[in-house]
Amino acid sequence: MNLIEFFISCQIFKEILECVQYLHELNPPVIHRDLKPDNILLATPESSEQGRCFKLCDFGLAAVHDIAGAKHTGAVGTLRYMAPEVKLASKYSNMADIYSVGIVAHDVYGWR
Repeated sequence: MNLIEFFISCQIFKEILECVQYLHELNPPVIHRDLKPDNILLATPESSEQGRCFKLCDFGLAAVHDIAGAKHTGAVGTLRYMAPEVKLASKYSNMADIYSVGIVAHDVYGWR
């Protein structure tokens, strides 16, 4: 990856993080639970808002996060991007999405 590609990928990743941040700051927070490259869309210039080009989709597995401690369904989502606590069906929070974003970053930046 050359320098220009690196900076472009940083902008892409920043927008993905902003999408996830928006979900997690809703009241009540929403956990996407299936964050993966297939669920990240590139918007057309006509449909982009505030200069944002990337959007999240496929909220079929999304769940409202009850901060009081309700347990969510485990083993939902795509296995490669699933946080360990989700795989084990233990109690988890919106941080499960952050794990998934980390795996997406691994894919974007090609880290080995």
